[in-house]
Amino acid sequence: MDSLDTATLVLIETGQLSGIRFDSGTRAFLGIPYAAPPVSDQRWRPPKPANSWQGVRAATRFGPSSLQFPPPATSLYFGGESDFSEDCLYLNVYTGPEESNDRPILVWFHFGAFQMGSAMNPMYNGEKLAAEGITVVTVNYRLGVFGFLAHRWLSAESHLQASGNWGILDQIAALQWVQRNARALGGDPSNVTIGGVSAGGSSVHILRTSPLAKSLFCKALCESGPGIARDPDGHGHFATFTSLATAEEAGAELTNLLGASSINELREMPAQKLMMTQLPRSQGPWESDLFPGSSGLNLFDTRYPIVDGHVLPVPPMAAFLSGKVADIPLLAGNVGNEGSGLMQIRSLATYLEFMRGTFGNHADEALRLYPASSDAEASTSSAQLLSDQTFTYPVWTTVRLHARTLTSKVYYYQFHRSPPIPADSKVLERGYAGAFHGSATLYMFGNLDAWKWDWTDGDRELSRRMVQNTALFLKTGKPAQDGNIWPAVNSGKPDRTVMFHDEDCMSRLRRPSQRLQQVSAFWDRFYEFEHMC
Repeated sequence: MDSLDTATLVLIETGQLSGIRFDSGTRAFLGIPYAAPPVSDQRWRPPKPANSWQGVRAATRFGPSSLQFPPPATSLYFGGESDFSEDCLYLNVYTGPEESNDRPILVWFHFGAFQMGSAMNPMYNGEKLAAEGITVVTVNYRLGVFGFLAHRWLSAESHLQASGNWGILDQIAALQWVQRNARALGGDPSNVTIGGVSAGGSSVHILRTSPLAKSLFCKALCESGPGIARDPDGHGHFATFTSLATAEEAGAELTNLLGASSINELREMPAQKLMMTQLPRSQGPWESDLFPGSSGLNLFDTRYPIVDGHVLPVPPMAAFLSGKVADIPLLAGNVGNEGSGLMQIRSLATYLEFMRGTFGNHADEALRLYPASSDAEASTSSAQLLSDQTFTYPVWTTVRLHARTLTSKVYYYQFHRSPPIPADSKVLERGYAGAFHGSATLYMFGNLDAWKWDWTDGDRELSRRMVQNTALFLKTGKPAQDGNIWPAVNSGKPDRTVMFHDEDCMSRLRRPSQRLQQVSAFWDRFYEFEHMC
C-alpha cells in the first residue's frame, strides 16, 4: 500500500469513504461494511443493510476476519489474520482512477473449507488486476458454526421453515451491495464475474444454483472448487452438502452439548464457547496438520453449506445434471498438487482397510489408481485420492456437465508450475510441494511477491500472461483474444485445454492428460455417472 489519499473521496450508499492510491494510479478501499454486524440478536439471522456513518470513513485497513481457528503460521494458507470477530461482514475494493466508472467487476470469495481464511489474504490483492482495467471486490463472510448452523429453533423463526447457509446469504448480500454501489467505485454492475478458489470455488457452484443470486452476475471463475460430486451415502469425510434435516440434527447435538434450552440462550452464549464446539471431529483414519486435534463430536454438518430448499434448493450436481444453473461463461481449472496440506492416511494397513471398506467392488481398480505398499506410499496415495475426489474430479465434472447441458462457453486449464518454495522452508514439511492447492491464484492475481521467494523471470512472465488471460475473460467472457488460441470445451474441440507447464512456464494447448482421463473414468464408474458426463 503506497499512501493514504485523503483528497480522493467516494460516496456510497452509507457515506463517504477515503482510500489508498497506488503508484499506478489505481485505488483501494478496504474494510467497507456491506451489511450490519451479525452479532447479539442478529447471530444466525440473514444479513441486514449496513449502518450509515457521518463524515468520512477511512477505508484504509482490512475489517476483522470471521471467527475461526486460523491455520498455522507456517501454512501457505495463513493470510496474516490477527483480528477475528463475529462483526466480520466487510469487503475490499481495488479499482482504477477516479475517471473510471465502467470497469468489469470480479467478486472473489476466499478459500478455507468454510472454516477459515479471509479477504485480506495477500494472494487476493487486486492491484495488478485493477491495473488491467478490472474492479476487484474481495469478501469476508461468516464461517463455521456462525456461518452454517441449522436448527429446528432457527427454522421455526423463518417464514420459509429453513435455516443455515448464513455465510452464503452474506455472499449474496455482498453481490447485492455491488449492484447498488459499483458505479461509485468505478465498476459496471452489468458485468460482474463471481470467482473463488477451494471453498470460494464451491461458493461459485452454489451461487450459480441459488435462485436468490439470480441476475447478480454474468460470468464465473472457479479454481479447485469442490462440491459438484456426490458422496455415495450423503455423509462421510468427502460430503460437501447435506440435507436440512441432517443439519438440524447436528444443530440439536450442539445445543445438547452446550446445555442450551432456547435459541435466545444460544444467542447469548459467548462466541468462544461456541468456537470450542468447532474443533474438528474424529476423521477416522485421516490425519491433518491444518486441523489438529479432535472433539470426537459429530458436528461436521454444523459448519458447511446445506441443501436447505431456499438458498440452495438442490445439490449443485443435480442442478448441473438438469441444466438448472446460471447459464453463463465459465473459466475453471485445477492445479497439479491439489492434495497439498490435506488429510492423509499414514499407515499402510489402515489405508488398505479403508480402501476395501470404502470402494467395495471398485477397490481393486482404486488400488491400481492409488497404489501403496508402504506407509510412505499410503500417505502419498491417500492424499492423491482425496485430492482427486475433492478437487480435480469435481472441477472437471463441472466443466463436462456445463459443456453438455448449457449453451454458454466453458474453458478449462491445468496449472503445473511449481513455485520456488525454498528448500529449507517449513511448509515443505507439510506437503505443499509442487503446484500446491491455490497456487494458480498467486499467478492469476499477479501477487508472486506476497512470498519472498526466488521467483524466476519465467514465473513472472507466466504470471503476467495469466493476469492478462484472467482480465480478458472478465471483460469479454473469453480468456484469450482468439478463440482458436484457447478453445472452449464445448466449441467442437473438447479435447484441447490449456496447460500451464512447469518446465518452461509456457501455456500450451494439450489434450486432457491421461491421468485426468483415468481419474475421471474411475470416479464416473464409482458414482455411476458414465452416461451423464
